Amino acid sequence: MRTALVALSVRGAMGQYLEALARPLSERLELHLFVPEHYDGDAGQAILHRFPTGRTRLEALRQFLNPLSAKRIWKELRMVDPEGIHLFNGEGYPWGCLFAYWAKRDDKPFIITIHDPEPHPGNIIELLNAHLRRVTMIKATRIHVHSTHFAGEIAKQGISKQQLHVIPHGSIAGRFTRYLTKEVAREPMVLFFGRLEAYKGLDTLVEAGLMLGGKPKVAIAGPGKLPSNLLKVIHDQSAIFELHNRYLTDEDVARLFQRASVCILPYHQVTQSSVPLIAAAFGVPVVGSALGGFLDDIPRVNGLLVPSGDPRALAQGITKALDLVPYYPRELEFEELSNSFVTMYRSCLSS
Repeated sequence: MRTALVALSVRGAMGQYLEALARPLSERLELHLFVPEHYDGDAGQAILHRFPTGRTRLEALRQFLNPLSAKRIWKELRMVDPEGIHLFNGEGYPWGCLFAYWAKRDDKPFIITIHDPEPHPGNIIELLNAHLRRVTMIKATRIHVHSTHFAGEIAKQGISKQQLHVIPHGSIAGRFTRYLTKEVAREPMVLFFGRLEAYKGLDTLVEAGLMLGGKPKVAIAGPGKLPSNLLKVIHDQSAIFELHNRYLTDEDVARLFQRASVCILPYHQVTQSSVPLIAAAFGVPVVGSALGGFLDDIPRVNGLLVPSGDPRALAQGITKALDLVPYYPRELEFEELSNSFVTMYRSCLSS
């Protein structure tokens, strides 16, 4: 089967997910991978098709607003003549809407993955994407989401059960566990890992950390910007908090997870995350908010769910989690999970 996998965004975790999926998928079918020219991930046996998006966000915005640029890529897609086209992300971009329209016109099966059925609060771009993607969804042959908890939200937008496929978020843990070393010892430390965003509940985590008083210590790691009031508390209470506010290499991430005794995800809003599986692969128990995709993701690794926005419950959850033994579900590695994607693609041909 000849399939085109199209990704309009490949930075950060999105690029890591794409790389983890493309490698095994390329062993199961003839895969043509359409990506921005700066993509540097492993494509496995896939045939790469790169397109320019510019060197800055402004240049990328101009490109994605240019229908002529989209048309050039579509012409290349037509030359490949795939039996199905999977838009991995960017379903709310203008290009995504155009691709969906042209796929319908040309009678090409068109699959989209919706990573965030609910846009993250405080992000205007995501809100705009959520409105624009309705055009794409209506014309899609199949829609892939990561959790059954969002099936109802998708159904409200006129999508039938036959169109919807639920395939869990796969594990990208392997890119980090390869840096395991005996030189790093486990510590009484709680780890928050990920981009620092307001919706991720760092305010709740800081309050819980103060309640715990450094037993265990709280490490916050990832790029992004913290509010000045939280930053002041973290700097003033260096015996309680440890901050790594920067982009972390895969080796940096591995060292932090080897040190951690608990991984914490105190989100105020969530769709899904790769972090629970990464933590479980390192043998680190997970505590997270009882919301969205976490209702599946965290129990799956024998983690603990706590109410969102409740620092006392979070502190108590951290203490309880120290005694938990995490479970790592190998069936969610992409070598296994890629079969589900092939099944989804083939279902388009029989419909």
